[in-house]
Amino acid sequence: MLGQGCGKTVLARGPCAEVTRCTCGHIHLAMGPVTIRVEEEVLRAIGMTLAEALHNLADAEGGGREESEPTAVGMNHTPNMGGWKQ
Repeated sequence: MLGQGCGKTVLARGPCAEVTRCTCGHIHLAMGPVTIRVEEEVLRAIGMTLAEALHNLADAEGGGREESEPTAVGMNHTPNMGGWKQ
């Protein structure tokens, strides 16, 4: 029906992205002008992939970590993104 969309609850919001859960069950990952709608399992897989990429990036830059567990991204660090480019 026109005008009756899903209600969204914000799960996380940072300087570069926002994650919301829709009442229909989908997760919306918004980054700048792009929004990706995924299932919860896919969001978890994306998160693990990003954590692994950050870990490998730190290793490649010589800033490897001693622990094997990835840390949460964006919790206490605000990246200098420089804005979106199109």
